[in-house]
Amino acid sequence: MTTVPPQSNPAPNPFTAIRTDKPLVAVCGARNGYIMLAPTQEITDYASLPDAMPLAAKAWATRLEQLGSPRAYWITLSEMTPHLHIHIFPRWPQDELRGISLFESRDSAPQPEWSREIQAALADWAQTHQVEIA
Repeated sequence: MTTVPPQSNPAPNPFTAIRTDKPLVAVCGARNGYIMLAPTQEITDYASLPDAMPLAAKAWATRLEQLGSPRAYWITLSEMTPHLHIHIFPRWPQDELRGISLFESRDSAPQPEWSREIQAALADWAQTHQVEIA
């Protein structure tokens, strides 16, 4: 049997560092519409995940599609910090990459800059779903 050693220095949790009374936080990336969505409380297992989180994620992905994203990907990775979070990543019509290769390029320049329309939609979504935008 193989065991995975615990992390000796876990990464600081960027989501719980945000001070808010709201139950969810969203950290925006450089890509137009890309967010990381997480609960404000430390959650490391799916059984403890608040129901509001997948509902808010679905609403944001749906809104991205309504605004012209042919596909909005959901990726749940908790490697850098064990705190559960969802990456919601739009693919825009001009994107040549698709799927994981597109997601992996999220830190590469250039990225589609946030449009005013997407910023306004994000603000409305955040208010509706009680999400603090960081």
